[in-house]
Amino acid sequence: MAGHCETMVTVPGQPSGLGRLSDGRLLVVSMTDRRLLRLDGTQLTEVSDLSALAPFHCNDMVVDAKGRAYIGNFGFDFAAKQAPCTTNLIMVQPDGLARVVADELLFPNGTVITPDGRTLIIGESYASRLSAFDIADDGSLSGRRVWPTLGNAAPDGISLDAEGAIWLASPMSRMVAHCLWRRPRSCCQPNNHCKPRPAPSTP
Repeated sequence: MAGHCETMVTVPGQPSGLGRLSDGRLLVVSMTDRRLLRLDGTQLTEVSDLSALAPFHCNDMVVDAKGRAYIGNFGFDFAAKQAPCTTNLIMVQPDGLARVVADELLFPNGTVITPDGRTLIIGESYASRLSAFDIADDGSLSGRRVWPTLGNAAPDGISLDAEGAIWLASPMSRMVAHCLWRRPRSCCQPNNHCKPRPAPSTP
């Protein structure tokens, strides 16, 4: 590959999730100090301090068309071999106001929003599943449903493609999976035969 590597800015708290606002400015999750930052020119500006809401390191993020950032966190110190426990998902409004919009998530790790802006889908690494929520006008989440369970796959980053399918990486099982978020729904490794699985009546 041609090209060169350029350092735009350093993030002492370790950069994690990235997203862009409608004006193109970059949002950055600062993992270990649990903050949401915005890149203004060449300087980072704090948008919100999440340390009172996130019990451990912050992680992945998705930003919707209204500039609201949905940010997950580990919930526990897995590097220290703490017992896994559930945690929350935090929404940060453009003005920096933050609140919890979902809980009982087991290591949220990868989040997407459908093109119509109505559904948020999140991967839970330690539960081997994808969970979906309805997005209200004020950004609140409701109507949680789980689909699908993923066997031995532990989602670590997910992406939504142009056809509405979800691609997920699972480093722990050394696989990439392709999940069709429509009826009939299925989830499989791309080089394997996909078998539809039972699913709820709504996405």
